[in-house]
Amino acid sequence: MNYYIIVFKNTHDAMSAEQKLNGLNYKFRIMPTPTLITQSCGICIRIEEEEKLNEIINNNTIEFKNIYKKEEANYILIK
Repeated sequence: MNYYIIVFKNTHDAMSAEQKLNGLNYKFRIMPTPTLITQSCGICIRIEEEEKLNEIINNNTIEFKNIYKKEEANYILIK
């Protein structure tokens, strides 16, 4: 299954994003950040719907460091 991971600079940004996305009723999961992609923050947000991800990016809903797409065993940097 393919999905997207939103990575943050620090835990404060991750917790702030979680609050904002909960308030906007987005469907997502908090998960440990894979060490293969970054060591900045230990938690990240996983989103499975590309449409919702595009809304977050286009509306500047949250501050983030990078966004990756998980395809099979790879993480591809998309933003």
